[in-house]
Amino acid sequence: MLAVTLRSVRDLDIAEEATADAFLLALQTWPERGVPASIEAWLITAARRRAIDRIRSAQAARKALIRAAGGLRQVDPADVSTEVGVIGDEDLRLVVLCCDPRIGESDQAALTLRLACGVPTAAIAAAFLVSDATMAARLTRAKKKLAAAGPDLDLPDDATVDTRLPVVRRVVYLAFTLGHTAGAGSALVDDDLADRAQYLATALRVLRPADAEFTGLLALIVLTRARAGGRFDEHGDQVLLEDADRDRWDREMIRRGLVLTRAALAGSRSRPGPMALQAAIAAEHAIAPSLSATNWRRVVDLYGAMLSVDPSPTLALARSVAVAQLSGPAAGLRDLDEVMAVGGLERYPYAQAARARLLDALGRRIEGRAAWARAADLARTDAEREFFARRAG
Repeated sequence: MLAVTLRSVRDLDIAEEATADAFLLALQTWPERGVPASIEAWLITAARRRAIDRIRSAQAARKALIRAAGGLRQVDPADVSTEVGVIGDEDLRLVVLCCDPRIGESDQAALTLRLACGVPTAAIAAAFLVSDATMAARLTRAKKKLAAAGPDLDLPDDATVDTRLPVVRRVVYLAFTLGHTAGAGSALVDDDLADRAQYLATALRVLRPADAEFTGLLALIVLTRARAGGRFDEHGDQVLLEDADRDRWDREMIRRGLVLTRAALAGSRSRPGPMALQAAIAAEHAIAPSLSATNWRRVVDLYGAMLSVDPSPTLALARSVAVAQLSGPAAGLRDLDEVMAVGGLERYPYAQAARARLLDALGRRIEGRAAWARAADLARTDAEREFFARRAG
């Protein structure tokens, strides 16, 4: 709704307010008049009407100001714009619009998650490993900068789109990770957000089919979601990878993901990018008949290659877990302690959970219980908290 309305009015504040007005009007009128046959059409029409009302009100105020200033002598060419549909998909267009280089890259990602994906501020804060208050302030500043574009808020050409696509790719990946393991709420997963991320990844690949990283992003999402059926036991409780029922994995999705992964690796010009490499790691997990049969040497090497092109604390954490599988829990714990000493994982519950598992494997039960308890304290969802607390017990 926000994407479609923004396309019409090209003013972020007006589009956001008009969209909210439309939903409020629906809540007020549908209980009495009934739900319309076409919900989307009704909401779009209502939002556009509210936007027009707000624009007319603003124009009336502007005209009054002009009259008070002695009249308008000439038309500013900047006020005259032409609609250019570089990106036909409204949802993807809104993502690209939010990735505006006038704001910092991390703020672009946060703003996109909030406006274009509807991710709660608390979940975005968890993803960036900062407090809710810090993220709320960052979102407010970023939104003000983007809204200041006014009528110039548009995508004039393909070159503008291309400069923003690397950030768009990272944002869509981050949205998927927040759907695969939710950053707030009660449930472990947010399937709606994961669906949206998969849709955007598909749209990106359609937009730039020759880009190996877009192919890798879609491959990673498909392969990860193919294994979703094994994340829970028959009672709906979360299970670790070694306890996953691999018979519940979607083999057709795995086949599709492997085809995409091969295309991403083959399409990389010099060396694979981070998305293609992550897809390759997901492929190793997908084809392994068991945890012990996984090619951990290749997984460790792939993580090493990823860290050389896109270093991050969470990737370093994942590599430590792979090192533990390859060389034993003692080696993995040494590697993990070095990673955690660098910083950046203080608010990440799965860092404590990984450490707890390695301590358990080494027989250091008291330390392991304390680490599980710290993971529970840092948990972002009720499902995570219950799982970590159960392990601590």
